[in-house]
Amino acid sequence: MGTKFQLMKKTATSFSVFLLMVVLISCGGKGSYYEQLTNDKAFASRALDLNKTIDEIRKEENGKLIRDDINLLKYVYEIGKNDTYQVTYQFDEQGCWEIGIDCYFEKEEDAQNVVDGIRSEITATAYGSPTEDNSLCRWKSPDKSASIEVDYKETSRGLVILTIMAN
Repeated sequence: MGTKFQLMKKTATSFSVFLLMVVLISCGGKGSYYEQLTNDKAFASRALDLNKTIDEIRKEENGKLIRDDINLLKYVYEIGKNDTYQVTYQFDEQGCWEIGIDCYFEKEEDAQNVVDGIRSEITATAYGSPTEDNSLCRWKSPDKSASIEVDYKETSRGLVILTIMAN
């Protein structure tokens, strides 16, 4: 009788571990879309890429390079199962003057997750609270040398447009 009980206990424990693994794998993923988007580089720290040279950005960026022109670099990142975002750097003789991040998501809630995450992240920095107008959040650096915008008017279609600009 003790052997049967030990066998049942072992089987129940194994089944519990298996079930826990299934739940963790199916629910875990790689984190929220905001977490995945900022996993490589926090959004606020991308502002530090302003004025860098095209060669510096090439060395630092980890996405898949999809366009390399004289004054433009464009990278694509996979996110979730079927979604992507693109990071575009524009350059002039002084270095990078604009960084655009265009997010294309299947679900509205993933787009909203990114908007909410970035709004919280930037507001917690020296940029402070944004001004909001027509589904556009706008922040200016304390010295007014840079601005950040989050255009969220198309989140219902899964689109979020983020822009960091040197002023």
